[in-house]
Amino acid sequence: MQTDAETARFKRTEAMGEDKITKLLIRFSGPAILAAETSAFYNLFDAIWCGRLSTEAVAALTVANPLMAIYRAIGAGIGVGTTSLIARHLGAGRREETDKTAGCSISFFFLLSNLVAIICLINLKTLLQIFGADSSVLPYAESYMFIETVFLPLDFFLVLLVELIRVGGNPSFASTGMIIASLMDLVFSPILVFGIWLFPALGIAGAALGTTVGRGVGVSILLAYIILGKSIYRFKPSYFRLNFRTIYEIYRVGISQTVRASAASLSQAIANNIAASFGVAALAVLGVLFKVNMVVFSFCMGVGQGMLPLVGYNFGAKKKERVGEAVLKAGLISFSWGALCWIIVMLFPNEIIALFGTDPKFLVEGVGAIRIFAFSFFAMGLQSNLSFFFQGIGRGIPSLIIASSRQLIFLIPCLLIAPGLFGLTGLWMSYPIADALAITLSLAWTISTFHSLKIPLKLRSSINYQTSSEADS
Repeated sequence: MQTDAETARFKRTEAMGEDKITKLLIRFSGPAILAAETSAFYNLFDAIWCGRLSTEAVAALTVANPLMAIYRAIGAGIGVGTTSLIARHLGAGRREETDKTAGCSISFFFLLSNLVAIICLINLKTLLQIFGADSSVLPYAESYMFIETVFLPLDFFLVLLVELIRVGGNPSFASTGMIIASLMDLVFSPILVFGIWLFPALGIAGAALGTTVGRGVGVSILLAYIILGKSIYRFKPSYFRLNFRTIYEIYRVGISQTVRASAASLSQAIANNIAASFGVAALAVLGVLFKVNMVVFSFCMGVGQGMLPLVGYNFGAKKKERVGEAVLKAGLISFSWGALCWIIVMLFPNEIIALFGTDPKFLVEGVGAIRIFAFSFFAMGLQSNLSFFFQGIGRGIPSLIIASSRQLIFLIPCLLIAPGLFGLTGLWMSYPIADALAITLSLAWTISTFHSLKIPLKLRSSINYQTSSEADS
């Protein structure tokens, strides 16, 4: 028999099928956006701190980006796949399957994260050279990525805990753990980079170590929440056994997230090598564009992460009007955010680039680059949301193709062609061109899917909403 506390916890998940979509998007996406943006800003500030060391240090972060993208890709695959599967179980009322999925995902995480860390540590120098590090940049990149790789399982576990708690109906607390982790990074990174108080100056390695400290604090908070029984999950030892059917279901959907981020790693490696052929300043500018892009994209990722459990729950509960409303409203939010960020970049390009260094060549090239690059802001968030829609309804193949289309199908050919025709300007042009092509494909596929599944595309569904208080009466 359920206790009153258990009933209250599951009541939070049932609200996904009853409350107004706008209210739910704010509730689920708001904390996710705040957490994602806090994470993006600590990455941004890491680049600013390293810019005070040297242009080579900023270039080292650029070289580290593709390898970090691979790490995030693998971890995100588990997180997103687990979220989609659990949301559908909750929508269909399968509560024991929810607990088994959560337990299996934790065991799978431990196995995979340690395996990836060992493989990458053995090949770290070679990987960084492949991703564009020359002799002047490699020492900085190795120093940074050694620490990131050793503590990779901690990063994976933080991502998984956030997703488990978010889909369990408490997005605010899930995001609180991520926000605190990022704030700890913002505090400790400059202390460890430059040496303040009793702490030694560790240079670029200090930025990685500050991140690790923050993640450790975040994991401690979220893990305590689950261990103390505050979440919806109730575990038995048998639930932690690896179930290959569950792993298949997780990665059937999550693989699209892994491929998208892995494709980003491949395209970044190609872009790094092209930029490096124009000099360290160009490589540093590319890294700054990635950091700025992360701030823009993180907001849209937060919107998508908030939308995903709503889509999964309502699709599992066969409430298709609510699915369509959630996708449309999330898309409009992401597009509006992209337009706002484009305006800011057009108005203040010099001020933005000057945050990361004072080298004259870096400043001149950076201002021109960011003005071109910013046109990609209009489409990237909306395209990401559409991929989350397919993940939410459990359509792995369409999600995989849409998620990877920008990086693999469109961006890589642009990177291989445009710089040869237009020089370094062609490198910056490749990104908005690829985004325009990717969003065209994504919209066409989504509209077709809505039509085949008979999902209405309305800003307001006609279903009568039921508030929690009404449901209790």
